[in-house]
Amino acid sequence: MKAVNLQARAANVLCDVILEGYSLDDALNHALKKNSAQKGLLQELCYGTLRHYERLVYILDQLLQKPLKKGDGDIEIILLLGLYQLQEMHMPEAVSVAETVNAVQKTWAKGLVNAVLRNFLRAKTTLIAEENMPENALYAHPQWMIDLWQIAFPQHWQAICTANNERPPMALRINLARIEKKAYLALLRENNIAYHDVPTIPSAVILEKAMSVESLPGFNEGKVSVQDSGAQILISLLDLKPDLNILDACSAPGGKLLHLLESADPSVKVTAVEIDPNRLLKIKDNLQRLHYKNRAKLITADILDTKAWSQGELYDRIIADVPCSATGVIRRHPDIKLLRQEEDIDEFAATQYEILETLWLALKTRGILIYITCSICPQENEELVQQFLAYNPDAHCLPINAQQGLALTYGYQFLPGLYPGDGFYYAKLQKLDE
Repeated sequence: MKAVNLQARAANVLCDVILEGYSLDDALNHALKKNSAQKGLLQELCYGTLRHYERLVYILDQLLQKPLKKGDGDIEIILLLGLYQLQEMHMPEAVSVAETVNAVQKTWAKGLVNAVLRNFLRAKTTLIAEENMPENALYAHPQWMIDLWQIAFPQHWQAICTANNERPPMALRINLARIEKKAYLALLRENNIAYHDVPTIPSAVILEKAMSVESLPGFNEGKVSVQDSGAQILISLLDLKPDLNILDACSAPGGKLLHLLESADPSVKVTAVEIDPNRLLKIKDNLQRLHYKNRAKLITADILDTKAWSQGELYDRIIADVPCSATGVIRRHPDIKLLRQEEDIDEFAATQYEILETLWLALKTRGILIYITCSICPQENEELVQQFLAYNPDAHCLPINAQQGLALTYGYQFLPGLYPGDGFYYAKLQKLDE
């Protein structure tokens, strides 16, 4: 399908995600390199269609007299885009229909697309009646996710799904080594930037409306960075003091490393390990912007390959922000709903356990390891930590005292919808004397 208008460009991006399995970030970046025109609208179409995918598919199934052929996935995506515009975007209906039809102008599907979208407008009230929808369509999530969260969080699963379907907030991390929070909030007011303070997190503030980082006062001077408020909790758990030796494992995208350098005494020694050299370059760029270029040792390596990053050195603190299902950040990455499969969770958990066992050997006695995921699946979080404690008698799970979220028997779970930030899990593990 040749990209002749915005809808067709969006369809090309979504075909890469839905049919080819690319991440939305990669597919969008590729499209914008070719043509960055109407960037905001292109992103809105792609993010929105993926955010509401399960519901849109349900509606489309009611409108089609017979299922599309297996090879017509691109036509289905065009139809979903059209339905998203008519259902969620405040655009004139006639314009939305015409532009969507134009995306398939030179194909056999022109009449079908026109008929389906006009039938939707006629039967809209009945088609979107919530009492008629199955759970996956009503909450716009795969049923396996809903089932999992109904068991794990029976009082909160609906709030989780609702939050996941909303646009994510833009949270900032104030560099308290450069400017006091009170002074930075005054800067925001001076620039007529509306915000909500997060009083429980000294460095965090949430903007009422997203904006470009270049427009943020003090960004280029390193006074502020973009980071979810849930990720900023880490610093309060590290019990920082001078002369510590700290390992940041699986360091990308680097926000926690930068927050650490902003918060730690200059005498603290920091080593950051990241497997992806391209992501490590982005960390270097941010270190440069914040003037911390020489404050951390950066190593490109697989954290499971200890010979590549360790010379038998032991650490006082280890940050283990491990690869995970990312089910806690769905509102930022709605493609996770499609790309993640139920069987992936156990695969992630197996890798996470292996990383935890590997890093435990590099932790000093009385040292502290912070285990972190951006997942809200218990298999990757409390259940995994419970298993680790059972097989490692020298490991002790310390309490985490936070004012929002769920205190678990082992660790602490922050959930989207119950907390201003994304869904993060934290466990604070201390190595006991043998």
